[in-house]
Amino acid sequence: MTDAPALQRVDELPPDYRAKLDRMNLLPAWTLLRAVLPVGAPAQQARAAHWSYKELRPLLMEAGRLVPMEKAERRVLGYVNPGLQRERLSTMPSIFFGLQMILPGERAPNHKHIPAAARLIIEGEGAYTTVDDEKLHMDEGDLVLTPPLHWHDHGHEGTEPAVWMDVLDHPLAVPLDVSYVTVGKLADGYNEQPDVGDTCYSCPGLVPYRAPGERAPTYPMRRFRWARVRDALTATAEVSARDEAVHLRYCNPENGESVLKTMEFSARVLRPGETVQLRRCSANCVFQIMQGQAEILVNEETFACDRHDTATAPTYANITLRNRSSATPCFIVQVDDTPTQVKLGFYEELA
Repeated sequence: MTDAPALQRVDELPPDYRAKLDRMNLLPAWTLLRAVLPVGAPAQQARAAHWSYKELRPLLMEAGRLVPMEKAERRVLGYVNPGLQRERLSTMPSIFFGLQMILPGERAPNHKHIPAAARLIIEGEGAYTTVDDEKLHMDEGDLVLTPPLHWHDHGHEGTEPAVWMDVLDHPLAVPLDVSYVTVGKLADGYNEQPDVGDTCYSCPGLVPYRAPGERAPTYPMRRFRWARVRDALTATAEVSARDEAVHLRYCNPENGESVLKTMEFSARVLRPGETVQLRRCSANCVFQIMQGQAEILVNEETFACDRHDTATAPTYANITLRNRSSATPCFIVQVDDTPTQVKLGFYEELA
């Protein structure tokens, strides 16, 4: 690869010429070319980072005392990447992670919005999310989807605070000037029937019969039970070679695509003492520790992660996952922006 030539700086242009450009809202693009197209590698802003749930949980509980629901709409502590501007409210350039907490008896207002969202349940019993009129109970570890422009609210019928991780793609929607919310009214009642994940899609390989040409719903499943995911990971590990990584992806049961159009959700199990080197790629990644203890190495940084901790890895990072325990497995949910990059033609893997 040859070295790129030095480009003209804006201060090398005559002041009167620059003034004329300014008046007409023009920029000499060649002077900024290396800012948007650096040679050889991207100019990354997002950094590897780690959030300890044990350390931040007291702050979340304090928010429950300080902030009534009507003053917050959603009581969320956002994970802000230290390399990104805080106003972007971004965990990674395309992904937001934030802890939401709801107290017993509370209901979060009904609304819908352009950004896609998902919930990874952290702790508490008795909480639920409704999507349109479907009431989805939330058990620890479950993944619950609230797709774009679907009405949803949250409630809590239990006795202790409930906590879940909000995952949204608003860092993509905001720069496109399409991000907005519509606030509605809380429904008096909900569909109390079992959700479709427990009925229509409860058996792998079976989907509801449709006549030729009849279209399946865009988001057929909205709740993925963690108990089933964990069992599938465990069963796969039992029949896989020791040097074969165990990695399963959440998918739309009707077409095999990612459960949300902009983000990929997948789950891993690290056997006791196991180390896995991930393939280097262009995706932004976030790792949520569901059970166990992990050591996550991102380039030159090492994070010792416990249950419910979160870690990030930027694009093109060298990533190694290690189970810190020699006796118990470690379960991890991975969220990345592979679907977005694939659709845009940006995604690549490096040897």
